[in-house]
Amino acid sequence: MAITRCHDCNATLKADELRCYTCGTAVEGRQKSKFGAGFATLVTILFFASGLLTVASLFVEATPSFTKCLMVTVVLLVVRTSAGEMDGSKT
Repeated sequence: MAITRCHDCNATLKADELRCYTCGTAVEGRQKSKFGAGFATLVTILFFASGLLTVASLFVEATPSFTKCLMVTVVLLVVRTSAGEMDGSKT
């Protein structure tokens, strides 16, 4: 494991620190984006809604075809996985 150091004062940083304890400088690349977390949540909600619609498309004719629903669900699964990895959460 590599040791992370502050770019301004060269102090040693813990893995979970967002600011340097010594000089107070923000650590680059560690700030969590609220937009990213919100996007990951939105994609998760859409994924589960699409999964329910896929199941419903087997029994109800008022829904899009099963193939279309399944394709959208698979795409949302890929996007959900990528968004979870970029956000740093285990989605």
